[in-house]
Amino acid sequence: MPLKESASTHDANLVGILLGSTMDGEFVRDEIAGVHRSYNTDTSNECRASLSSEPIDEEQLHLLQQRELEAVHLAETGHIEQAIAQLTQIIDEYPQYASAYNNRAQAYRLQPSTGNEQLIIDDLDAAIRYADNRQMLGRAHTQKAIVLREMGQNEDEVFYNFSQGAKYGNEIARMAVARENPYAKLCGKMVTEAMRQLRNPAAAGSAKNPQ
Repeated sequence: MPLKESASTHDANLVGILLGSTMDGEFVRDEIAGVHRSYNTDTSNECRASLSSEPIDEEQLHLLQQRELEAVHLAETGHIEQAIAQLTQIIDEYPQYASAYNNRAQAYRLQPSTGNEQLIIDDLDAAIRYADNRQMLGRAHTQKAIVLREMGQNEDEVFYNFSQGAKYGNEIARMAVARENPYAKLCGKMVTEAMRQLRNPAAAGSAKNPQ
C-alpha cells in the first residue's frame, strides 16, 4: 500500500506552484518541520530553550528528542493517529515544547479532510508562542502561512506570516515573500513592460501616440 503524501512534500509542491519552480523534499522538511535540524547534536541548546521553564537533564532531553523523532517517522510512514497520540503525550508532559506543536500540526495536515483546520492553527500559534529560537519561529510562521493559504484566508495574513518566517531565516518563506510581495509584483510588471518596449519600440511608440 503506497504511503500518503507527506505534508512537507505537499508544501514542496505548493511552493513550487507559488514560485514557479520545484524544490527538494528534504530541504522543505528541514525548513518546515525541522526534522533533521531539531535532532542535530548542535541544536540541543535550541531544544533546551523551548523547555526553559521546565529544567531537564541531558539524558531526559535526548529521550524526548528521540520520542519526537519516532512520532515524525510514524507520521511519514502513514501511522498518523499514532504520531498524533505520541506528540500529544509529549505536549502533555512538556506543554511549552514548541517543536512538538509544530510537528503535531503537520501530522494533523496528513489526516484525510476532517475539518481540523482550527486544531492546526491552534498548534502553530502555540509553537509561535512558546518558541525561544529563530529556527522554530521561522518554521511555525511559514507553515501557518501555507495552511492559511490552503484555507483561502486573507492574503494580508498569509503574507504577514511568510514575512515573519523570512524574518527568522526560513528559506521557503524568503522565496515566497520575494514572489508574493505586492510591491515586487508591481515592480515585476513594470520591468516586464519595459522589456517589451525595448524589444518592440515601434509598438510602444504607436501605443503612446494613437492615431
